[in-house]
Amino acid sequence: MERVTLPAPGGSPSSAESSIQSLDKGESAMSSPTAETDMSDTGMVMAEKASSKDLETEAGHGDGDESDREEQLDKAAQSKLAGQSLLTDLDNGLIGWDSDADPTNPKNWPKRVKIRVMIFVLVSAFMIPTASTLFAPGESIMAKEFGLTNSVVKQFTVSAYVLGFGWGPLMHAPLSELYGRKYVVVCSNFLFAALNIGCSEATSVAMFLVFRALSGILGCAGMVVGAGIISDMYRPEETGRATSLFLLGPIMGPVFGPILGGFISQRAGWRWTFRVVECLGGVMVGAFIFFVKETNAAVLLRHKANRLARSMERPELMSIIDSRQPRMSPGRRLAMGLLRAAKLLCTSPVVFSLSIYMLIAYAYLYVFFTTITAVLTTRYGWSVELAGLSFIGIGCGTFFSVAVVGSTNDTLVMYLTKRNNGVREPEMRLGPMIFGSIMIPMSMFWYGWGVQKMIHWFPLVMSFFPIGAGLLGSLIPIQAYLIDLYGPLGAAASATAALNILRCTAAALIPLCVPSLIARFDYGWGYSIFGFLAVGLCTTMSIFFVKFGKLFRRRFPPRL
Repeated sequence: MERVTLPAPGGSPSSAESSIQSLDKGESAMSSPTAETDMSDTGMVMAEKASSKDLETEAGHGDGDESDREEQLDKAAQSKLAGQSLLTDLDNGLIGWDSDADPTNPKNWPKRVKIRVMIFVLVSAFMIPTASTLFAPGESIMAKEFGLTNSVVKQFTVSAYVLGFGWGPLMHAPLSELYGRKYVVVCSNFLFAALNIGCSEATSVAMFLVFRALSGILGCAGMVVGAGIISDMYRPEETGRATSLFLLGPIMGPVFGPILGGFISQRAGWRWTFRVVECLGGVMVGAFIFFVKETNAAVLLRHKANRLARSMERPELMSIIDSRQPRMSPGRRLAMGLLRAAKLLCTSPVVFSLSIYMLIAYAYLYVFFTTITAVLTTRYGWSVELAGLSFIGIGCGTFFSVAVVGSTNDTLVMYLTKRNNGVREPEMRLGPMIFGSIMIPMSMFWYGWGVQKMIHWFPLVMSFFPIGAGLLGSLIPIQAYLIDLYGPLGAAASATAALNILRCTAAALIPLCVPSLIARFDYGWGYSIFGFLAVGLCTTMSIFFVKFGKLFRRRFPPRL
């Protein structure tokens, strides 16, 4: 009987389409569809499929050195995982894919279908974080309308939303893994549009803050579920490039938000910054309903099993994926799923460490957002509209990282795999972290002392470039790494949701301390404190993961 390897169950438009098409180039030259999962994730396999003792037995106990023995363990683990399949077995009442080339398997979908899905995922992932900063230039206008003078509350009108989409993924990610990606995003986009109506029509600060926070919590599914969709549709050797394109949304959204928001707020009023995203949210609801297909393999096979059970009058038929899960009530399964991201953050040292890294990097982006407009309008005499255009410097940095890091990450992994005797390891993705960890503190030192010394506006705006390049240069390999680790466990969305918890919480709260820090130390030493912290945590951690990440993963293997 033909067998198929276990797939990883759930993970301007023209230019986006062109970029996404590159994901599927050379598809005919790829490994066969049987290579459906990340065969290098030894730690996961050891945790979920076999014990270390079993693997050592298969690998043998020769007299070679430790590195040879570890390589043998990797290959033995790969062999075990290769034996797992999702082929329909009617004799045992198990429903899976019909063959290793089953066209209903998202990994075998035509390029045009994958491109269509990714385009709408990219737009949704761009829309949600854009709303976090689109309102920022209009914050002072709203404050005057409502008579708001408290600086912390004024800052929180922006931060409340960011705090929301840090914790919202705790709900959206497991729901997408249990019940499917498509309609979780549809419902979230609908709530996003509806709650932004509340923001645009608010009649008090309290009313505004409630709708602002809820829109972040309930409307952010598109930003985190995208990782699961990538895991669903693309094989491990493709996830680096797919991830880099997807991350353009969460990073470029906050960058373009102030650029657009400056013009909208000054010319049409702050309420129109919300009306714009209301309209876009409504459009995305319809787009996902009519043009996006479900990608979660577990959900697709469950629906298939239910259809066959009715048509064949065999009620005992069940999905082969569900057959491998512990038997429990739907309520208990949902409760465990809702706690999954928090559990990963609290119990996985790998996830927690990378979350701390991204906490620093992402929070610093919003530290910039809190001062750039004020500095350029008060110290340099720019208009709000012109100050918004300065964020293009951050945008250039992010595009640089996509071009350099995103386009080469998969190629780098393939090259290192070949050098490693064909054994692929997730840590091969993490080299660019060192580049990112150097660029982030560079930007803090450059900007802080540039403002204090009142340097010319052009080199000051250029200081925004390293933060954009460093942030995306770090986030691309880290998120692709987590997809490689947790995609085979069907938890890519939860792993990235865990990454979001701390980074978005920090992005919401750390900027609140910037005014008092600057008042005490001025910009030079105030931003230097942030820079030294980035060197001590981010740079040190990146070197550690590149040199010792494999041992760290073996010591704390990924598990649910």
